[in-house]
Amino acid sequence: MNPITNSVIKEQMRQRNESMAQSRETQIRSQLTANLNNLSYKGKHNFSPFGIGGGILGIVLAVSGVGFSGILVGLAVGTGVWIAMNQSVKTSNAGIDSEKQRLQDAANNEIRQEYMHADQRTQQEITAYERDVKMYAQKVMAKSESIAPMVEHVVGMFQRMISHADAGAHMKFIEADFTYQVINSGIKYSYQSRYTNPQDDYDFNKERYRDLNSPAECEGLAQALAKLVINKMKSIYPPNSINISLNHNDAQVTLHFKGANKNFVPARYHVIAKAVIVWVCFRIFFLRTTPQMSTYRQ
Repeated sequence: MNPITNSVIKEQMRQRNESMAQSRETQIRSQLTANLNNLSYKGKHNFSPFGIGGGILGIVLAVSGVGFSGILVGLAVGTGVWIAMNQSVKTSNAGIDSEKQRLQDAANNEIRQEYMHADQRTQQEITAYERDVKMYAQKVMAKSESIAPMVEHVVGMFQRMISHADAGAHMKFIEADFTYQVINSGIKYSYQSRYTNPQDDYDFNKERYRDLNSPAECEGLAQALAKLVINKMKSIYPPNSINISLNHNDAQVTLHFKGANKNFVPARYHVIAKAVIVWVCFRIFFLRTTPQMSTYRQ
């Protein structure tokens, strides 16, 4: 299974199961090495002992009355036995090659099975985790009025972030990222993924909410808050005037705000506005200096 980049929790599941598979792979390869080392090739037989034996047999045959042909028969027998013995060695070594290949194939297949089972375990854990997240989010949404103060706090922080976003006259839209993360004891905030202030965080105990018990509850609440906050924000601003996109990594949610900038001045009007400002400044300067020049003349 490829690394999971959009969830720290799910990636930890994958890494844990993959680590178990890697440990089993090490054990399997170690056993394979031991089994391969137990298999040894046989060396080819040297012809000399068989040649000498055949020669002795030939001499015996020659002495026993067969004559010179007995020596040839003895050498032929020795050579035949040597060839047969080496053929046996060759067959035995070929069997070792086959056994080595069988052991390697079996080990590789077992390793593949271990990684396949690891991926299956990861997927099962992810499915169970996502089910728990969904169930808790639905539970929160069913009683959304109970977390209304929490939603108002998040919306207030979101609007404060928007009010501090860059809204120069050259920008047609205001864009900014607002990130919050639900933890067991509360909600932490950050602006533009950089600025944080612990005083802005939402403390469950202080606000009389119970602490959360698991990562699934944290992510479930984070998802429910995202839906409620987006709906609330859209009810505050004029219809179709804003767009809020969502991205999340477990219980950390980033809301990207994009809305029309009321300070925006189109390029040609911007030039005219500059000219008007220059003209007004010139007039103010002229009116201020004219009385002084008149008094000097008197």
